Amino acid sequence: MFRKLSLLLFAGSLATTIPQCTHPQGQLFTGRPRLSDHYYWPFKKDIRQFERATTSIPIPYGDVWIKDVAPVVTSRLVKFRYSPDYLPKKQSAALESAFSDWLDQQHFNYLKSAIILDGGNCIYNGRDTVIITTRVLQDNPAYSRSALIQTLKSQLQVTHVILIAPEPGDVLGHADGQVHFLSPDCLLLGDFSGHQKIKQQLQRALPQTTIIDLPSSYQAAGQYDSEIPSAKGLYINMTETTSTVYVPQYGLKMDQAIIKLVQQHTSKKVQAVDVAHLSTLGGSVNCLTWYCPNNLLPAQLKKHANS
Repeated sequence: MFRKLSLLLFAGSLATTIPQCTHPQGQLFTGRPRLSDHYYWPFKKDIRQFERATTSIPIPYGDVWIKDVAPVVTSRLVKFRYSPDYLPKKQSAALESAFSDWLDQQHFNYLKSAIILDGGNCIYNGRDTVIITTRVLQDNPAYSRSALIQTLKSQLQVTHVILIAPEPGDVLGHADGQVHFLSPDCLLLGDFSGHQKIKQQLQRALPQTTIIDLPSSYQAAGQYDSEIPSAKGLYINMTETTSTVYVPQYGLKMDQAIIKLVQQHTSKKVQAVDVAHLSTLGGSVNCLTWYCPNNLLPAQLKKHANS
């Protein structure tokens, strides 16, 4: 979900054209790269189709990966530092600056944190718990484990911060490739390497939560970037709004079975989203979206979300 290439940002204002009909209880956003950015040229059509499928507002901040640079949403918005070790500092700083400028232009109210944490590495249960991989310890060596957990609890306004080991070999170390809460009491767990050990840990930490195994159908073929593994076939990387769960679809035999499994464990609408081509870039639906509920939207965006 990153690329070690020169970053091309939109020139001028990051003003956003707001569609007239969006999500009634919040807003889904997507990132949009510069039209002249050759890296994304093969995906122009896919990016536009994804925007339409998710009824999202595209933010022209210079990249498609929006979740990691956007604020984490709990009962408040917390903007962590976007400075991951897998990305050149100059590139992450440019993305951080561009997205922060957009947030401020739109008058979002958020807490700015000094902690380095990608948005895709913080999975909220909608009530009082977040799951984060231990990559956060590596990225913030000035903190002890206990001090970091206490600071995260305070800033995110949650009771529980559960640290799990990242998937072996995962360059990014993001929890959104491992787990997803469908509700405070229902957690989907991917079938990544070592998932049974993580499942046992989560069962101890969340005894009242039902943990559902979610299979994958990983496809390495078609990887677009030589340095970034494809995410094709990884179903756990879904996203949701207050009313809809957006489930990735890859044109694979397992697609419909995953839709049915998710439908069995949520009362929300389950919507299939085709990311067969986009996922070869190295991320999927959750990586490509950021959802902000109505109560945390600035007035202007709230007005359009309710129109």
